[in-house]
Amino acid sequence: MTHRAPNESEALHFSGTSLWRPPGVQTSFGVGRVDITPPVGIRMRNWGYGDVDLSTGVHRPLTLTALAISGRDGSGLRLLITADLGWWRSVRDESGVRGAVLEAFGLTADRVLLHLVHTHAGPSICLDDVDLPGGALVPAYLEQLRSAAVDACRLAMDDLSPGILVWGHGSSPLAVNRDQSVDGRVTLGFDPETPADRTLLVGRLTGEDGRIRATVVNYACHPTTLGFDNSLLSPDFVGGLRERVEWATGGAPCLFLQGASGDLSGPVQYLADPRRADAYGDALGYSVLGVLGSLPPAGTVLQLVRTVESGAPLALWDEVPGTWPGELGLRQVRVDVQLRDLPSLAELDTRWADIDPRARRERLQRSERLQATYGVSGRAPTTAVHHPLWVWRLGDAYVVAQPGEAYSRLQTELRARHPDKIVIVMNLTNGPGWVYLPPTEAFIVDRYQTWQTVLRPGALEALIDEADALVTELSVGRVG
Repeated sequence: MTHRAPNESEALHFSGTSLWRPPGVQTSFGVGRVDITPPVGIRMRNWGYGDVDLSTGVHRPLTLTALAISGRDGSGLRLLITADLGWWRSVRDESGVRGAVLEAFGLTADRVLLHLVHTHAGPSICLDDVDLPGGALVPAYLEQLRSAAVDACRLAMDDLSPGILVWGHGSSPLAVNRDQSVDGRVTLGFDPETPADRTLLVGRLTGEDGRIRATVVNYACHPTTLGFDNSLLSPDFVGGLRERVEWATGGAPCLFLQGASGDLSGPVQYLADPRRADAYGDALGYSVLGVLGSLPPAGTVLQLVRTVESGAPLALWDEVPGTWPGELGLRQVRVDVQLRDLPSLAELDTRWADIDPRARRERLQRSERLQATYGVSGRAPTTAVHHPLWVWRLGDAYVVAQPGEAYSRLQTELRARHPDKIVIVMNLTNGPGWVYLPPTEAFIVDRYQTWQTVLRPGALEALIDEADALVTELSVGRVG
């Protein structure tokens, strides 16, 4: 039932809160998507264990989607790109793709976020693999990615038009804590006794006609449903999520943004059968649709229109036209973090002498690449290096992005410090610095995430403090 909206004098009559709008931003947006499914046969060894080197088929297509955002007058363009890929292994390969976008549109590095959803069933995106089985296809695929990123961004820019992006809060039971103690060791497996952050943020982008133009999903959960015996290229659960949400929203693109999931995953992992990945995607998709269903219709806010004396005093709220802020701001900084006293590769080889030879080789290669990420080989352990951080303001919402695999503490702490704001946290964005960022207390017991990282304890806390300061700075209204 629709009630008559009060005029201003009537609205002021109520002594309590009489107006509520979902947090959001009203400005110009555009969306573009390109298929980035690689050729079957490309290298896809993403696990130390198992026998899969080459892809043998495609479970679901891989996509790259760009969201262009600008001021209402067309100024202040920024591009948010999300791709169905795993993780970078070298600065050269990442900068080659992101750099193509910067060059094509004449943008500075603070205005482009290239985000990976972190599927573990994706292709190699590392030129160093060129001489390995399936690696001969990697150079051409990286060229494909560079072209796809530029094409998707151009489509998004051509699509720029007025829109409203509003956010809703929800949760999904999919994510669980994955730091499980087994026989005195911390393994990457479901720990039923430790609670997980299951916060789900859903953004609904609508146009002036009220139709949904895109959905943005921010959730933290490792896409490791498909494991070491899988040979099908797949976005993991992200593909099923997208299909479910896009089917329900008239085909509007769904952008997935991987949150701070260093310690989070689905309960069952490392499978060869993709049906579980689809089931997990469905589960998350239904949670997203629940949040969308709770939002007021496009372009409306809720207003208290009158009270009625019935068996109980009733307050009648109605949906009325609303407006949203249009402030856009951004900051890019380098956070000082300290290097650990890193063992040599020879020492690591001796330490891991008793494990599966393939797994040992994979661990050594990862260690070598991670040390090269910051250019730290041969440097003193007391050396400070710089971990990049991007913070964007989009009206009532703040995007916090960085390239590492931060634990969920990054998002829970920032949201606790800013309970009145929407804080979207993104791992695996831009580069360099593809290292785990566990909280200090995680270093007490040896685990994969702590011996993988090249950073000392305290790096995550430093990142949180810097992001907190930038959110506060941008919230005072400085526009960039």
